[in-house]
Amino acid sequence: MKLLRETVRRLILENYEFTEEDMAKLRDIYFYESDEWIRQNADFRGLGLQGKESIGRDKTAMRQWHELMKQHPEFVQDFMQGRIQILHSLTYSGDYSRKADMYDRGSKTPFTDWIKKFGMKSKDQISCCAANARIGEDPSLHEWQTSNASSVYKQGYGFLMKGYPAFAAKYDIMTQTLSALPDTLKDFHKNSGQVKRSDSMVDAIDPDNWQGIDELILDNWQIIGIYVNEWYLDNPKRSHVWKDAKSLGLPCYIADKDYGTMEQF
Repeated sequence: MKLLRETVRRLILENYEFTEEDMAKLRDIYFYESDEWIRQNADFRGLGLQGKESIGRDKTAMRQWHELMKQHPEFVQDFMQGRIQILHSLTYSGDYSRKADMYDRGSKTPFTDWIKKFGMKSKDQISCCAANARIGEDPSLHEWQTSNASSVYKQGYGFLMKGYPAFAAKYDIMTQTLSALPDTLKDFHKNSGQVKRSDSMVDAIDPDNWQGIDELILDNWQIIGIYVNEWYLDNPKRSHVWKDAKSLGLPCYIADKDYGTMEQF
């Protein structure tokens, strides 16, 4: 309950104002609109550039989700105790995220490098995907809507996590990409932790009846393991990935390239 109160307080107190540099970027996008309109209505969530109305909408959705979590303590505990599959990919590439360039193609020690940068645990929020299954069980990807999750499970590698489910969406909701945020916004949140947002409760899964989460906003997260797609074990040019994974002393899992099922190695 204390964690819930802290998370909600962070959302309520958040009141970032656009800098002149932010406005210069947004004027190029909204070139027919006034500065006042931009400050109220700009909505580039992935880049952290949102006006007051857009932030207010998203904060309402997050508050509604947190109220729902009060009614589902067992659901919350499954996430916080690491009882289900929660994956954060180091190889995912989206509209604003190019992790594959940095870690898969740009590093010989991708897991070590990521941990040096972000740590083993953090109060920042992070995007993951999740399946309603214990680690090692079939995630049943064919039975739920997947866009991010299918590639995360069946390709690449990353971390198994636990933490507080700040929001759980059926599909990609384009939350803020931490590496793409302006430095001024990062500085604004440096004491409380970086905050992600969701658009609407229409996006949310039903905590009483769900199979998978295509985008999970995970708060106060901690790494509990590593997963690597089986393709990397058969590719000599990627042998460093498995070597780095094993060097960290965390539980390591091999993910099946067809179904995403993981087996501890």
